[in-house]
Amino acid sequence: MSAAIHTSEAVPLTLKRIAYSLYSLLFLCVNMFLWILPATFFYFHIGRTTEKKRLRLHRFICWASDFVIHRVPGTTFTCYNPSGETFEKPALILSNHQSHLDLMCLLRLTPKLVVLTNDWVHRNPIYGLLIRYAEFYTVSDGLETNLDRLADLVRRGYSIVVFPEGTRSPDCRIQRFHRGAFYLAEKLQLDLLPIFLHGIGHVLPKNDFMLREGAMYTEIGCRIPYNDLRYGEDFKARTSNLRKYYIRHYAEICSEREGADYYAWYVRQKYRAQGRKIGQACRRTLQQHANFRTLIDEAPDARCIRIDHCSTGEFALLYALVRPQTEVYALESDPKRLAIARQACSLPDNLHLSADESGIPVPDIHYRLDDKGCPTILSDHHVNFPAV
Repeated sequence: MSAAIHTSEAVPLTLKRIAYSLYSLLFLCVNMFLWILPATFFYFHIGRTTEKKRLRLHRFICWASDFVIHRVPGTTFTCYNPSGETFEKPALILSNHQSHLDLMCLLRLTPKLVVLTNDWVHRNPIYGLLIRYAEFYTVSDGLETNLDRLADLVRRGYSIVVFPEGTRSPDCRIQRFHRGAFYLAEKLQLDLLPIFLHGIGHVLPKNDFMLREGAMYTEIGCRIPYNDLRYGEDFKARTSNLRKYYIRHYAEICSEREGADYYAWYVRQKYRAQGRKIGQACRRTLQQHANFRTLIDEAPDARCIRIDHCSTGEFALLYALVRPQTEVYALESDPKRLAIARQACSLPDNLHLSADESGIPVPDIHYRLDDKGCPTILSDHHVNFPAV
């Protein structure tokens, strides 16, 4: 999907979004500065710093992360652990990187966790002190410098989290993997444990500073033993092959989770930006047709579709968002409706709006909207099309 959907201009700045974001920021800052940071400072400056002290801090971080991530306003959180991973044996945890909220999604998994971070995270005035006491190290220190430190943490039972992409993805797609994580796993003889994050970059994108409503999801993959050669015999081969695995499995997660209901909020926001009446009309249309979920979610794969009399474009926009691999050609002869559709449907690269049918290829599926905005199928070249 285009990175434009994740920019601050993609959705309007509403009072609800401002309230959610300010509440979350104030909740974090007030709690950190009033009691967590002072308590942490005195906790480690009174008496000796022992392993029990550090473990108590990690347990608090785990509890606090779980508490916060389940209470981000306007969102839901789900964690899926099909392999029953317990984190009892240390591993090098690999995770894709989408948002500032990623750390909380991971730190809630187990107290025995440390993260390799960027310098700005280490110096952050809100939580930098806390993570330094928790023995989070920076990647800028160099792999060789960190090797002995991390080896000591592994001996003490801690797993290490690394974001092999190095930075947050602007569009939630899997970026290029750096080799450092796989070099560490090879040197420390650690199992690799892939974790997949989805939806966190939609709730708080890299290029936006305000929260959005959405569903956050964490999936814990199957552990890969350090001597397993399926993904290559050295860290260089594993870097490439595991990135391919991430791309493939993340696409499966997107296909399963990013249905019509998932993008309905975004569609409503696009029409809401054009005024109250247009926003309310969009909301009614989606409610009356149950977000068109049957037609869109269960539609067979198609190279291109055609939608006649697309009206103001809600069905076309939702279809294009859910199925980015399909070219969507939407026709509307009414200039006022077409203008509304064009303003709302400006982002997806696979959505093409037109007043006439010139230049439109023969579609795999041909829809037509009736006067009430209900799509009917005029023709398709597929079998077993879902019943409407």
